[in-house]
Amino acid sequence: MKTVLLIVLAYFIGSIPFSYLFSRFKGVDPRKSGTGNVGASNALIVAGPWIGALALIGDVAKGFLVIQLARLFGLNDWAIALCAFSAVLGHDFSIFLNFKGGKGVAVTGGVLIALDPIFTVLVVLLWILSMMVLRVFISSTVLILCLLPGLMWLGSWRLEYIIFGLLNALLGIYAHRNDLKRFFAGEELTISESMAKHLKKS
Repeated sequence: MKTVLLIVLAYFIGSIPFSYLFSRFKGVDPRKSGTGNVGASNALIVAGPWIGALALIGDVAKGFLVIQLARLFGLNDWAIALCAFSAVLGHDFSIFLNFKGGKGVAVTGGVLIALDPIFTVLVVLLWILSMMVLRVFISSTVLILCLLPGLMWLGSWRLEYIIFGLLNALLGIYAHRNDLKRFFAGEELTISESMAKHLKKS
């Protein structure tokens, strides 16, 4: 029962829409502005750097807090991995936004920081490198999400977390499905083009 309650709690924590809440302080709705995504990157576009930073910190904190709570209550690794996935699921399908939300990247980052900060730094560096090479944010992000279970395997992570990485990658592909369609159609903007376009509008 304790495990079930904490998995449900993880979903509700993940559902807290910080990007939406902080953006509303500036009188804007990220669902109707910029990219339309309820995430920290769109909060940056529609509400400015301070709001974007607060949204990012909030989303990362959700993933970090869920893992710390699971450990505090002595859950085993399978239960911790389920709590982690539940938090990302809550972010992507927030109960507070009619089961719509962001794309789970920052929450995943918070989970990884709590599980292994050194591994997380290496993943972030690889993500930055991929963005420098591919010059497209979406493809770089999805690539790293897809590589995550393999990187975990190479790092001798427990099976529970490798499965989390795999499920998280599948969820990430689904969350980015429309972006990926544009990318494969050659319609996705580069990082510099996207920032110029959306910052100009804001």
